[in-house]
Amino acid sequence: SSERCSTMPPKRKRAVSKANASSTAKARRAREDALADAQGDLASDEDSEAPVAAEEEEEDFFETPDEKRVRLAKEYLTNMGDTRTPEQIQDQLTKQKKTKFSVSNLTLGEPRFLKGHKMAATCVCLNSDEGTMYTGGKDCALIRWDVETGKKDVFPGGRNRFECGGHFEKVLSLCLLEQRGLLVSAGVDRVVRLWDPRSPAKSSCIASLHGHSKDTTALVPDLGEEQFYSGSADKSLKIWDVGSRRCMETLLGHVGAVSSLDLLNKGRPLSGSEDKTVRFWKVDKGTHLMFTRHTYAVDAVCISDQDRFVSGGQDGRLMLWSSTSKKPLATSSLGDGKWVASLSAIKQANVFFSGSVDGALRSWRFGRDEEGEQKGLQLFEAAEPIMAPGCINQIAVGKRLIACAVGKEHKFGRWFYDKKEKNGVLLVPLSYKEG
Repeated sequence: SSERCSTMPPKRKRAVSKANASSTAKARRAREDALADAQGDLASDEDSEAPVAAEEEEEDFFETPDEKRVRLAKEYLTNMGDTRTPEQIQDQLTKQKKTKFSVSNLTLGEPRFLKGHKMAATCVCLNSDEGTMYTGGKDCALIRWDVETGKKDVFPGGRNRFECGGHFEKVLSLCLLEQRGLLVSAGVDRVVRLWDPRSPAKSSCIASLHGHSKDTTALVPDLGEEQFYSGSADKSLKIWDVGSRRCMETLLGHVGAVSSLDLLNKGRPLSGSEDKTVRFWKVDKGTHLMFTRHTYAVDAVCISDQDRFVSGGQDGRLMLWSSTSKKPLATSSLGDGKWVASLSAIKQANVFFSGSVDGALRSWRFGRDEEGEQKGLQLFEAAEPIMAPGCINQIAVGKRLIACAVGKEHKFGRWFYDKKEKNGVLLVPLSYKEG
């Protein structure tokens, strides 16, 4: 019995091993059959796709080099359109529109004066069709004008009238956010106010934004009108978001009151200040360029094109700048005591306009003197000056019209006050050809 017990396990092992071997063989045969079927399927698929591949090769064979270039170009453009966002496409279109041009045959028509404000008019802006304009003045009021008829609607405001629904101190700046349906105003009361420009006369402002600690002296909308910038006597610039109606960022750098602002490209405001400097800001990079050649306060700045901008100061000097040079490209002087109070340019062109305390609206063209010996750019008078009945505190340039805010005194003080002068708006017809 002991021998039988010792010999039983080997017999059982052999039986188990035979069963395992037979199952393994069956699995191997099944796998081989499956592979054979798969290869057959692949072969049949290849056979079915072969005519298609042959047709494509045949089409490529008969395609001329020119047709191939056109096809590849279309595929490239299709891929570009798929990968770019709508914002990138819009930016590209905007850049394509910004082509510089030279102005020729500049003509200023017969001026027309509209009397309106009880005190000096300090600021003016035009809407896109140039049928309506808006002005602000030292009488704390805003006025909406019909350019053709001269009819006006007055929005509320009054000195120390805190519950009037408008400014209770002098208005110093305006800007129109036409796409957003908003008019923005600011002044000595340090409050940035938003208005509905289409509302009836005597309507109150729809929002009041607080942030500056001193007089708010300048406003300019950003490209796209999602934001706007303000400058103040507290030496700062602030970026305001239109949607949330909040201050998004404060730009510091000036060591004197900010007096003027302008902007052409998104996130690139230009500012002038009592610290005698002009600063070109790059908001996304958190940096700015500083230009220091004026000997007195800079009261006005404007941008002509992507590369060049102009500044004017209480030294009576005009300076044309490039962001690539610390020295001005060209300069001109109006003379002692003839402060430059305002500047505005035909965008993307080589012509701009200056207003001064002597009441002269001057037209300027920058270019090279082909006949003279002097090299580099120079400033030339583009047309005969137009005389206004007072200090020209701000200029708005349209396609066919120039609007000037005129007052008996300078917008920042009572210098050069002359009671014989008038307060209101000077309208000058404008015509030119794009070279």
